[in-house]
Amino acid sequence: MSDVTAFNPHKEEDEGYRAAEAGRKLSENPYPRGTIRYEEWRRGWHIQRDNKQKEEAEGHLAAESGLKLSANPYPRGTIRYEHWRQGWHKKNEETQRAIRLGRL
Repeated sequence: MSDVTAFNPHKEEDEGYRAAEAGRKLSENPYPRGTIRYEEWRRGWHIQRDNKQKEEAEGHLAAESGLKLSANPYPRGTIRYEHWRQGWHKKNEETQRAIRLGRL
């Protein structure tokens, strides 16, 4: 085996992704503005946020169309499963509130 260390060309992107996943703000980017590392960290952060919004929207639409929580298409224990579930619960709570208030 060689003494070469493994190089991860997506290190900063992965760090940004995990930061967004952990609820950290975009402004918490640890790299200097104007550097490639800064931009890659931001890119990872945005990828995670976009994925979360997409999965929550899918769950929201599922609840809106009358599907049950058990219709979640993602594997239990995954982040995608939780995002879908959050979207489903948000829409379901909105619907239940509207019913209580006589708006539906």
